[in-house]
Amino acid sequence: MILRLEDIERKVWEEEKLFLMKQVGILLIKYNAIKFGDYTLTSGKKSPYYIDLRQTISSPITMDWIANSLTRIILNEIGKDKIDRILGVPTAGVPFATVVSQKLSIPLIYYRQARKEHGVRKKIEGILERNDRILIVDDLITTGESVIEAAEVVRDQGGVVNELVVLLDREQGGKERLRQSRIEPHVLFKISDAMTWLHRVGLIEDQIFDTLKQYIEEESRVSSSPSFSEVT
Repeated sequence: MILRLEDIERKVWEEEKLFLMKQVGILLIKYNAIKFGDYTLTSGKKSPYYIDLRQTISSPITMDWIANSLTRIILNEIGKDKIDRILGVPTAGVPFATVVSQKLSIPLIYYRQARKEHGVRKKIEGILERNDRILIVDDLITTGESVIEAAEVVRDQGGVVNELVVLLDREQGGKERLRQSRIEPHVLFKISDAMTWLHRVGLIEDQIFDTLKQYIEEESRVSSSPSFSEVT
């Protein structure tokens, strides 16, 4: 069978994403950005793990790997020519959006969750023109609410928001909520894939992995998302 060029390109990108997931996952473990224990998320949900991507701003190597990964997603799944501005969601998404903006030479804006009470009192910092096509960059997806809120502010000011790029999806229904709000999420990896591979190579202990697997599968069932898949 002769593969078509588009099939080859798709397969190459799939393998590249898998490679990037493994490299970033190792760095997140190395720099203690993946924590195991009993945590309460911003959404109020309990979780046996916490992804603290703010830790990575103190590791230039990790930041570069993450920014390169997000940049590769943009180039392979969206296209640079379809983006006029990159928007960072505070606070964790802003450092990544900043580096990606510099790598692609695309202007940066960012969203203020609280409106300024002085000056021009705006919620979007930077230059936003009517009909600008805005790509949102954030660290991860949990419920998707912060991204949806930022998108609504941009749309109210005349911008166009259809795409989101993030490092990982916690598989708690956020992707479905984003799509309902006309935002297509582009994700480097699902948390189940990362945890499965990290366990397979001995970077997560059996007991912790069993707890994680049960939790993620329960959350996936609640949100009607796929559960654990095999990662080679």
